[in-house]
Amino acid sequence: MIRACFIVFFAIASSQAQTTAPATLEQMEAIYQRELSTRHIPLISQYLIGLQKAAASATDKAPYLAEIARVQELLKRGGVIDLAAARASQSAGAAMPMPMPEAPPPPKEAKQAVIALSPALSKGSVSVEPTAKIGEMEWRVEFMAAGAYDVHVEYACPVLSAPLKLVVEIAGQQIETELPVEKVTKDAETFRVLRLGRVTLPADLRGRDLRITAGDKSSSSLILRHLFITPAKPAS
Repeated sequence: MIRACFIVFFAIASSQAQTTAPATLEQMEAIYQRELSTRHIPLISQYLIGLQKAAASATDKAPYLAEIARVQELLKRGGVIDLAAARASQSAGAAMPMPMPEAPPPPKEAKQAVIALSPALSKGSVSVEPTAKIGEMEWRVEFMAAGAYDVHVEYACPVLSAPLKLVVEIAGQQIETELPVEKVTKDAETFRVLRLGRVTLPADLRGRDLRITAGDKSSSSLILRHLFITPAKPAS
């Protein structure tokens, strides 16, 4: 009788352990993927901006548009590069890392996987510097398909005595949040990514201005490198 009870108890314990282990592994992998995405997205987005600038002045735009579509698809899937595949591609002498099937040039008003806005692309900017101290900055957004979008800022902010109010405005919608004091960066060269919030466009957006305000117009606490707009992931 005792032996039978022990066997039943052992079977139940083993079943619980098998159920818990995968859940724990899934959580660890989710954290790992999120950390990778935080590091990869700024680099990939910088590459995307370079492609967009080159395409604007290129005579033959097709190769640039195909590569832009490929990179946007990578960002849409989370912005995590398969390093093993990239190494294999380089060893085989491929021209481009992160191999994916070549995509056709996107339609003129195709859905964008991500919009990466830098200070150099802002309205009235004549600077090519990758970062800028801002109180306020504005961009022209030519097209965004209807839908929900998450807005993130890549920033440095080494000194902050009180929470910094951040406001994003586009198409009559507004996101208001704060940069907490505990999320300052080590120095002006260290950058972090902060999710600001979500906007939902009931209809396609064409030729509208997007503005971010950090504190007030004269403030210079926030050093901005990118403002990212990405399609919101559906709730799991």
